[in-house]
Amino acid sequence: MSVSGAKAKLALVSKELAQAWWRLREEWNDPASRTLEKRYLEPLEGQVKSAITAMEKMGQVLATMRRECGPN
Repeated sequence: MSVSGAKAKLALVSKELAQAWWRLREEWNDPASRTLEKRYLEPLEGQVKSAITAMEKMGQVLATMRRECGPN
């Protein structure tokens, strides 16, 4: 899988997780659900954004490497 493919997949599953969580929150809204959201889901959102940014940079570096080091 390419970096851009992996980045797109990560963005998609992150969006799906967020949508599933909000559907679940309509039924499950107690201290345990709020703890799970604060402890795991909120930090995960920022971590996914950071990972996507890093993957974009990695894709740019790999493209430059291929261009500069590839066969001439």
